[in-house]
Amino acid sequence: MANEPVIIEDIEESEITGENAEVYVFQWLSSTERKISEATPQHLKEVQGKLESTFVKIITAPEPYPNPGRALRNVTGRSLVALYTRGETRTLFDTLQAFMRIVGDFKSASDKDVNKIAAYSCIGDIMGAFGSQLMSFMAEIHLVSLKTVKSSQSSLLRFHALVALRKSLTTAKRAVTDSALKDILKQMRYCLTDKALSVQREAANVLTTIYSGADGTHPTGNDAETIVNLCVKSLETADQATRHCLAQLVGHMLASTQIERAVPVPEPAHKVKKDKDEDDADAGLSSAVSVAAEVKKPTFTPNEMLSHLSNHFNKPNVSRKTRTGIFDFYAALLTRLGPTFVEANFALIVSHLMTEIVSNPRNATTRYETLHIRSLVGLLLRDLIGVRMLSEQGQISAIQELANAYLKRWPAMMPGQVAPSSKVLVIVLREVAGLVQQLGNAPPPVQDALAEPLVTLLAHPSHTTRINAAWTLRCFCYSTPLRLPKIILTVTDMLQRDITSITSPAAPSDINLRSLGHAYGLAALISIIPERPLYVSYDVSAKVLDMAISLLKRASEHDLKIAAVEVEVAWTSIASLMALGPNFVRPHLPQLLVLWRNALPKPTSKDGGVGRSIAEWMFLLNVRESALGAILYFLHHNASTLVTLDVGRRIASLLSNALSFANNFISQNIEEPVDIQHPQEQTKGLNLRSSEALLRRQQLLDSVRSPKLERNSGRKAAVHINATTGLLLALRNATSSHFRQARETFGSSQITSLLSPFLQEALVDGDVALRTASSESIGRLASLSGTTFLTAQIKDLVDRVVTNRDPYGRAGCALAFGAIYSHVGGLAAGPLLKTTVNVLMSLSNDPHPVAHFWALSALAQVINAASLAYAPFVSSTLGMLLKIYLMESHEREGGTLLNANLGGEYPAYPVVCQIIDAVISVLGPDIQESPRTRALILNLVREFSVEDADSICVEAIKCIQHFLMFAPDHVNIPDLVSQFRSHLSSSRRPLKLASINALYQLVQKDAFEMSKLGGDRLVEDLFGMLDDDSSVQGVRNVISSWLEQTVVHNPSAWIDLCQRIMSRTTASQQVVDAAGRQGGRDDEGESLSLGMAQDGGAGSYATSRWRTQLFALQCLHHICTIVSRSGRREQLDAAYAQTLGLPTKGLLVTRVPDLIKMAFTASAAYVTEIRLEGLIVLRDVIEQKYLENVLKPHRITLASLWIAALRDYASIRIDSEFLNDTSTVALDSSYSSLGKEVLLPYYAKSWPVILQAVATSMDNNDPYILAAMDGQESIHAVQQAKPAKREEPTAFFYTIFGLVYEALVTSSVESTSTPLARQTLVVSTLQALKCLVRPEYSGNALKEPTIFDEFVSLCYRIAMTEPARVQIHLLEVLSSFASYQENVSGSGDELSLTSPKAHCLRICSYILQHSISASRGHAIPGETSDRVKMIIAAFSAMQAIALSLHSLQQREDIRAVSILLYAGK
Repeated sequence: MANEPVIIEDIEESEITGENAEVYVFQWLSSTERKISEATPQHLKEVQGKLESTFVKIITAPEPYPNPGRALRNVTGRSLVALYTRGETRTLFDTLQAFMRIVGDFKSASDKDVNKIAAYSCIGDIMGAFGSQLMSFMAEIHLVSLKTVKSSQSSLLRFHALVALRKSLTTAKRAVTDSALKDILKQMRYCLTDKALSVQREAANVLTTIYSGADGTHPTGNDAETIVNLCVKSLETADQATRHCLAQLVGHMLASTQIERAVPVPEPAHKVKKDKDEDDADAGLSSAVSVAAEVKKPTFTPNEMLSHLSNHFNKPNVSRKTRTGIFDFYAALLTRLGPTFVEANFALIVSHLMTEIVSNPRNATTRYETLHIRSLVGLLLRDLIGVRMLSEQGQISAIQELANAYLKRWPAMMPGQVAPSSKVLVIVLREVAGLVQQLGNAPPPVQDALAEPLVTLLAHPSHTTRINAAWTLRCFCYSTPLRLPKIILTVTDMLQRDITSITSPAAPSDINLRSLGHAYGLAALISIIPERPLYVSYDVSAKVLDMAISLLKRASEHDLKIAAVEVEVAWTSIASLMALGPNFVRPHLPQLLVLWRNALPKPTSKDGGVGRSIAEWMFLLNVRESALGAILYFLHHNASTLVTLDVGRRIASLLSNALSFANNFISQNIEEPVDIQHPQEQTKGLNLRSSEALLRRQQLLDSVRSPKLERNSGRKAAVHINATTGLLLALRNATSSHFRQARETFGSSQITSLLSPFLQEALVDGDVALRTASSESIGRLASLSGTTFLTAQIKDLVDRVVTNRDPYGRAGCALAFGAIYSHVGGLAAGPLLKTTVNVLMSLSNDPHPVAHFWALSALAQVINAASLAYAPFVSSTLGMLLKIYLMESHEREGGTLLNANLGGEYPAYPVVCQIIDAVISVLGPDIQESPRTRALILNLVREFSVEDADSICVEAIKCIQHFLMFAPDHVNIPDLVSQFRSHLSSSRRPLKLASINALYQLVQKDAFEMSKLGGDRLVEDLFGMLDDDSSVQGVRNVISSWLEQTVVHNPSAWIDLCQRIMSRTTASQQVVDAAGRQGGRDDEGESLSLGMAQDGGAGSYATSRWRTQLFALQCLHHICTIVSRSGRREQLDAAYAQTLGLPTKGLLVTRVPDLIKMAFTASAAYVTEIRLEGLIVLRDVIEQKYLENVLKPHRITLASLWIAALRDYASIRIDSEFLNDTSTVALDSSYSSLGKEVLLPYYAKSWPVILQAVATSMDNNDPYILAAMDGQESIHAVQQAKPAKREEPTAFFYTIFGLVYEALVTSSVESTSTPLARQTLVVSTLQALKCLVRPEYSGNALKEPTIFDEFVSLCYRIAMTEPARVQIHLLEVLSSFASYQENVSGSGDELSLTSPKAHCLRICSYILQHSISASRGHAIPGETSDRVKMIIAAFSAMQAIALSLHSLQQREDIRAVSILLYAGK
């Protein structure tokens, strides 16, 4: 089939009839487009004439052809381009002339506009591809398109006229005369303020095209200023899409002013008149000098360029919408200028923002303006510059610049200096915090720049600045934990000095605020301790708690002003201590409950408010707010462990007290007098009412229909939204967690009759938030109510749709239909599906964007909820979607002027793609059985995937991903991969992210096929994306999945790729190395670094983000792990590979030197995460190749360390004071809590591995492990340690035996461990137990009745509960135990009922009896191979027990019994 020639079939005009006309033409065009690219040149030559004629017919649309809507005209234009690209171009002129006749007919009726739109679309496509060959048409295109823009009433036609002009200019701009260019520029500037937003958008694109390229068309300063002014003027009415286009234009215009251009230098005037001959002689020289005197410089300086935006931003009457749009201009400008410019001019950009924007008095008129500015500038600095544009070196330089230019300038120390304002400092602190978090380990220059000013800023008089300084200090110490102990002690000392001097009359005036700032800083630092526990002495926390309790106790001795500070400092400190977790809080919980009870007492009669001053109310509110904050953090960090029934009851009582106090306060209606209100900069910025709000939060009013609301429309809207949202949240909670009880309350007719009118009123409101909240509420209420309510709601909604022509009301009804069906469910709402679908399809055809957008959204919701029940409607739905794609009213630029301007906010096509995606889910695998449906879906998705709008393309990619799950054989994978790869390098970020997700799916499906299509280049591109923009998500998943599937076949190629990444250096490492070169360096490290640099070649000085290098190291770890687990011995054994005749080149074993080099270099890196990952890779290499050789010389040391580690683990678990260990130094008892909190997780993770090593050494009769068990570490003691009969157990027998016993007893009830992990632990402990029961370790300890009974009971339980894999090792324990037991029975019978050997025999018999399925009892579970091994082990154990007996008769009896137990089944 693949070799058959492609035949392009003629269109059958007889098929173009009825409702399927559009579908047939669309399908024929889509098929023809694909066949044109696949047909032979000879066949194309034969059919080209007919195809041209057909394409022109489709555009002119004579009978019976349908109107050439968007889908038809787009595919026709692409088909023409493909035809003339592969076929002959002799008739290209005629085809274009035919289209020009259509658009040039200005006398035609308006119903021909659809043909003109299609013709313009084809003209644009043809000129965009072949414009350089058709320059003679440029003058006509210019005149006709501009005349259309001026004279037409259709926004869509005007838009496409400009699109055709823009595409023509991209290839034929040289054919435009100067006068024509001036005419175009004049008209485009006029169109920038056109009433139609679509015209504005395309005019901006045309201007960008004119001022692009290398043809010498460059904007002057006046051009740039004029266009910026017009774009700013248009922002007030612009939607998001228009704002984006205007921003791109402004960014392009202003960025072009930074390009250096030749500027002639004016000649100086001649003072003395020269002779004519002298003039003639000097003429040539003067000309040459004049040319040489030309200099190159940008049109504007960077400051002048930026001021063109800030001047507009700071105008007094500019609206918030316009100001937000201007910051879009800033973002587009900086993006256009690029990372290099931004990094080089970071100081200038920040200075401009802080001076011209943040510090401008116009932008601080209200609190809301300040917050708005902070948000805008923060987004620009953080999300754009900090995350996407600055390299790591740029981040280091940025932190230094921000610290030196702003943070260190507060407070002003020298006369004439002006300290930065609080508004500036807040923004700078937030940006520094973000940069520090990105950097990871801050290099020394960053540490030196930040450590001192951050601590100093804790004393700033502004509350916001203090809080942000505390947060930034936390981020700094988290990333640089070596600084944490010193800084935490420094801040603690400062706070203690503050609270000591706060009562002194000589204390400075800012002592109160300074105390609070240091308390915030200390709280922020304490919260780091759980995440950086090894860097801070644990007694610091205890000291802070003592200080806080002391402050609470002495607060009653001082006046309210001082006491308020002491109380807030104390509770802030206590709240931060709650983050240390249960091990710290548990011993202090009784004291904390008493403190909370004192701070939140039961309200008294005095709380009625009579005689209490404003200051007293402020103090009491502050006390309760602070105490409640500490309770909140206690619950957040300790609730699951420490909140018992009693504790919960007591906290609930405290919360009830606080609420009662708040109610009493509200009832007093207390207002704060204006004359005693405190200035904002001296307090937290909160008045009396604001303080109460922190305690109480916002409450809904009793009635949303209060007459008082009619006088205040703003408050009325707020109350309606709050009430509807509150009801929605209540219904969400009811339907998700209390469904049965909710049906009894919300489902009752009394409740629904009250709620339904209110929700119906909100449903038709013009506010989208009200409509969405009310529709979901109706849906959830319908799920709780009975059939009567459901039927009534559907009937009411149908009546509203029929009678209500308001588009917002119809949109609300559509949302309600979708919500009802999705929440009630397909089973209960099944009878309503047909009605719901019919109504929503009808509303989807509504020309108004609001109505059809929400109707389509609701239809997608219904399809997802109905699932397979929607199958009967699939065909009609797809037909409707194609019709919508062809309708002018549903295009973003189509419809009336009003509708066209709304289309940008309510785009229909992305939702159409969502419906197609839902339809694919409904069809599932059956999509392969319906060629017609499958082809229509694929063609629609392909069309949407090549649309210009990012939102449409993203949704189309999701459809493709879904389609691949059910019918991958019907998709051209190579074309898809090429399309996705083109998006990876796109500046359109949404497309980039969607393509990464799609590539991840393709890689998961078949990484080998992707390797053929993309190769190493695609993986390198993905690594490059990771390095360029670390915020791009999904790249790591793609690479990891690819590696996991292919690395076992070619690990060397992956190692080469990682090596190229690791051959670079990080910015932090560069800074550290530069400092290190001034001193001495480690010779070995130097040599390895030089080796890496040589491997890197020319790129040895290139930098890479540290997170990229970390990921490359993680890939190396995965390479080692996956290959070792694959069982491919040849990768790890060169000799074995040679016996198989395999070339050793490329095997993992040949890359060990490279792995060691990379791992060693990484383990010496500055960034901690890289250092740790380097050690992991080094461990991988050692474990796979050299573990035994590495360990042998160090057995004596390792043996003692292993036993010491197990001893310490036991010490931590049961507290070291109970061990009474005198042979070695135990853990300091003062650090018992530290051990439980910090060390225990490390030991708990590692001790099974250590125990396995100990068991292996014991099993090999290693004398070093025996000596270590006896607490002996010297070589002489080891030589004397021989396995011999002994009475007493070894020094650490009880410690190790206790750990083993506890693990075997508790492992079965560990809910947090997986079955495999649990079985691995049990096997390790049984292997150790097999050796521990031997006399050289246990002596006579196991003969003690209590220990023996516990041991035997444990063995019985394991035999009856564990699978076969565990039973194998239990039998080995029993065999070892019985072999060393002597007859201690007084009767002389070695198999008496209580003898150890009898117990062992019983257990072995039980296991053998239940080894296979039988009528008596259950069979021991396990894999067949494990059960076979278990049976063999059982016979071996019984044989060992028999051989240990002296009586030959008993031996034979055991042999016979064992055979009968097994054979008797």
